Amino acid sequence: MIQKFSINIVIRIVFLLLLMAGMLYLIQTGSYGLSVMLGILIIVVTSQLIQYVNQTNRDLSNFFSAVKYDDFTLNNAAARKGKSFEELQGGINLINKKFRDIRAEKEANHQFLQTLIRHVEVGLLCVQDDGEVILMNEALKNILHKSFLVNLESLKKIDERLYDKIVTLEPGHPELIKLNIQNTLLQLSVQAVDMKLQDISFRLYTFQNIQNELEAKELDAWQKLIRILTHEIMNSVAPISSLSSTIKGMLDQSHLSDEDKLEQIHKSIGVIQRRSEGLLDFTETYRTLTRIPPPKFQNLNVMNLLEDVLTLMAPDFKKNNIELIKQIHSDSQFMHGDPHLLEQVLINLLKNAKDAVKNTEDAFIKVSLFPGRFGKVGIQISDNGPGIPADMLDQIFVPFFTTKEEGSGIGLSLSRQIIRMHKGQIEIQSAEGEGTVVTLTI
Repeated sequence: MIQKFSINIVIRIVFLLLLMAGMLYLIQTGSYGLSVMLGILIIVVTSQLIQYVNQTNRDLSNFFSAVKYDDFTLNNAAARKGKSFEELQGGINLINKKFRDIRAEKEANHQFLQTLIRHVEVGLLCVQDDGEVILMNEALKNILHKSFLVNLESLKKIDERLYDKIVTLEPGHPELIKLNIQNTLLQLSVQAVDMKLQDISFRLYTFQNIQNELEAKELDAWQKLIRILTHEIMNSVAPISSLSSTIKGMLDQSHLSDEDKLEQIHKSIGVIQRRSEGLLDFTETYRTLTRIPPPKFQNLNVMNLLEDVLTLMAPDFKKNNIELIKQIHSDSQFMHGDPHLLEQVLINLLKNAKDAVKNTEDAFIKVSLFPGRFGKVGIQISDNGPGIPADMLDQIFVPFFTTKEEGSGIGLSLSRQIIRMHKGQIEIQSAEGEGTVVTLTI
């Protein structure tokens, strides 16, 4: 069967010429009926010839339509019409394959960017000129505690000050915004950048919670201050204490005639000595903030660590009629840490919770262990005490600051420093009349 395009064309033309010659012959001989039949056959053969020649155009038209509708599955082989048509069909197939590869690469890049945006820890918010939100990543959802935003005005429901700052924010001029969202203090560094894609304008906002960085700087400043204060106080108080003790010993051996003066001197020096020793004890207590030993890391079973601490604290809770609620998963969770330092943090936090609920009816303390983000471990201690006033919430980690009548004010500062040594984070959520929640992420 002859299937080459050129041979098919030649045969069809020859056959058509023969038909035309036959029709002319029949007309000359007067056989008009047969000539009409040959004329109809000539029309049919001519139509088939035109259709056969136009098949290439139809193939090209189908290819361009497939490109228009992003359909690159068309991959027909040349219909064995000759070498030139095989090369044409090969080129079409190559273009199809190239388009498929480009689309696959584009989809892979899209998936990569989506994954990157979803897991980056910086909050991203992209809006159009009309304020419609077209992108909001997981980090921003966690920061704002909002699953979605329809437009920029939705920020008013979270905090009107945040909305006011955002709408007036100029690109290239970062702004520090202090917020209290769900009783958690946030220090957000917000920046904006304008973009234009395919003649559509966008504005991309980045939100970064720098509370931890600010706390680290604050903690470092306090440590420097404490080192200076303790050094100066110790240099002054130690000689006073030593001198007072020496004078008191000399006076004990002297024989002064004026008994009243002698008694007064004894009392005065005794007061000086006691006060000096008290100052020594005072400064020694606060020196612990700058003398935390480096952690001795080891692999820890967090569940066992928690159980040991709760066993230690249970009698004290029972004595004070405090219900202990444990939400500890049966699955073991492991981490690297110093058990002694972490026990110190947990005991301090549990004691704070105990002190907070001492005057609360149906007092309870709940301890939860849960898997944190990025493979970390989360520990949460909550109570139903009176809570911490909002104006004091941002001061509770400041050394020497305390909300208790009796307290040194270094417990939470010390705890935060230990958690930072473990590359972790400590957060406190509290509101008056609603209790306090302390979350450790280590």
